[in-house]
Amino acid sequence: MDHVEIFKDEQQGARLRAEAEFGWREMKPYFERLQNSDTVLEVGCGTGFLLARLAQKFNDISFTGVEPIGSGFMQFESTLNAIEKQYANITFIRRRIEDIKSEKRYDLIYSINVFEHLEDWRDAIDICVSLLNPNGQLVILCPNYWIPYESHFSLPIIGTKSLTYKIFSKKIAQMEEGFGAEGLWKSLNFITAPQIQHYCETKGYDLNFDRAIMARMLDRLDDDPEFKKRQSGLARVASLANRLGAGFLLGILPARCSAYIKVTVQEKH
Repeated sequence: MDHVEIFKDEQQGARLRAEAEFGWREMKPYFERLQNSDTVLEVGCGTGFLLARLAQKFNDISFTGVEPIGSGFMQFESTLNAIEKQYANITFIRRRIEDIKSEKRYDLIYSINVFEHLEDWRDAIDICVSLLNPNGQLVILCPNYWIPYESHFSLPIIGTKSLTYKIFSKKIAQMEEGFGAEGLWKSLNFITAPQIQHYCETKGYDLNFDRAIMARMLDRLDDDPEFKKRQSGLARVASLANRLGAGFLLGILPARCSAYIKVTVQEKH
């Protein structure tokens, strides 16, 4: 069953397929270390495409997806319903992660391109960590707004979020209409790697940034045509920089210097 077929817009379907493939590549090493009967939670599972692939591949693992369904996202609801019926090892919770109260604990919790949209990402980290089994891990992938670039709209950040909006308001409105994603700009919280590091250290959590993530993102611009198209304003420069060794350089610089971050968080033992 190709769940992308549910979406009549070919461009939207291609984007969703590409994002699921990206998530699969980034999370695969974590899944290969899990044991049968382990439990996994995806925060902000969207259409559920990635969970469906994982559930088929790892059919002895129990998967839960958290995705609030609101106005404008009923198409997601139909997809989640179809996936839930097809895979016995998937359950969906149709609420925000901030509203989750559960006795169930998870061996792995992950979130891909969601934390930059959360109203309170700090609260979300605390909730996720509280839902982990001993030795469980939380993996967060999201943009790093310490680098002045907004990847959803392919725009430079000029000073502050409000100033950037004033300068690019027309383009932002046009892109939101084109995406069918009204309110996307408003949802962005401009989360940064230094903020995540400071918060986790304050709370006493262990954290580890994957410094190789930007090298893989640069490679993705060459390997993923749909991603390259979305980031067309940056793709040529980034591809050239990658061929000149930028990926290696970014791998040895602090995480704050990466436009995209992958961080693993867990309780300190």
